[in-house]
Parts: sequence; structure tokens; C-alpha cells
Amino acid sequence: MKKPTSIVFGHRKINIKYIPHKTASKLGFLAEIDAHKNLIRIDKSLDHQTTLNCIIHEMIHFICDHFSIECPANIEELFAECGTNGLLDALAQNQNLLEYLAKVLKK
Repeated sequence: MKKPTSIVFGHRKINIKYIPHKTASKLGFLAEIDAHKNLIRIDKSLDHQTTLNCIIHEMIHFICDHFSIECPANIEELFAECGTNGLLDALAQNQNLLEYLAKVLKK
């Protein structure tokens, strides 16, 4: 399965760059955003499940930036972490909901 290389969000095209594990480890992250450059960088050694988790997590940060949500960084991070894990758990446990979303959102 091929990992996504970009995401469209509103007027933005967010590019996803997969970086070597050694680089990500040296920088101290699995994934990070640069909202001003519309870029997500992700450790390319991650499995698909972890990559998806990182993409959704970083998209929550983009949503906060896009809608100018101002809150302390630790609160935004907690929201991104809990929101991502909760959403992905609910979708994984409710296959019918995932199928419904795919049908409703299909263009």
C-alpha cells in the first residue's frame, strides 16, 4: 500500500515528506508540521497504522492553525493526541461507520 504524499485541506495542499528514520530520530520526532510551508514530515520507517496516526495527529495541528485556535501548546498537543487516538479507535471498532464515511465523502 502506498503512503499518501499530499492532502488537500481547504485552500491548502499539504505535502507529506517521508524522511529517513535516522533523521527523524536525530530531530526527536515521528512526525511534525510546518504550517507556513504546508508540510508534514514523517519518519518513513513507520508502519501504515502509525503513519496514519501521525497524519491525523498532524492534521489536527493544521486545523488549529487554519482556524486560528489559540491555546497553550501542551493543550493543543493533548487534544491532537486524544482526538487522533479516539477517532481512529472508534473507526477501527465500527467498520460500518468507516464504510458509511467512505460512501458519504466519495466524490
